[in-house]
Amino acid sequence: MLLNLLQMGGPLNEETGRLILMAAFAGGDILLLKLGLTITKAQKRTRMKWVAVSFLIQFGVILIISSPMILLGFAGVFDGGPGVIIPIIIFSIFIDLNVINVIHQVGLKRSLVVVLIIIVPIVFIMVSLGSVLSGPSVSTGF
Repeated sequence: MLLNLLQMGGPLNEETGRLILMAAFAGGDILLLKLGLTITKAQKRTRMKWVAVSFLIQFGVILIISSPMILLGFAGVFDGGPGVIIPIIIFSIFIDLNVINVIHQVGLKRSLVVVLIIIVPIVFIMVSLGSVLSGPSVSTGF
């Protein structure tokens, strides 16, 4: 029945599915952050409350850094090209590394391990958010 509903274009269309997938990735990323902090043997602020707050701070910082990509999505000209995404990802990794080090005080080397574990879902969420917001792409005629 669910398959028939999805094939007929029911309440779950492509954009709704992407939003649900982004929420699932965010929840999974909180668990990955907790796993990364456990692996690196963080001593401070490792309770689930702090891990969730830490994720929200990191996500907010990366959202602010990704705002040019989101604005391009609102304008309808976001095509997901590497010329836009790669510099934002590099800057986000650098800032995220420092945010984890400041909040959990695990050291820069251990923070790098945590960032490598959690950055892929965050990047997926940001790229999907930019794609969802862009809607149909507009051709400029060039």
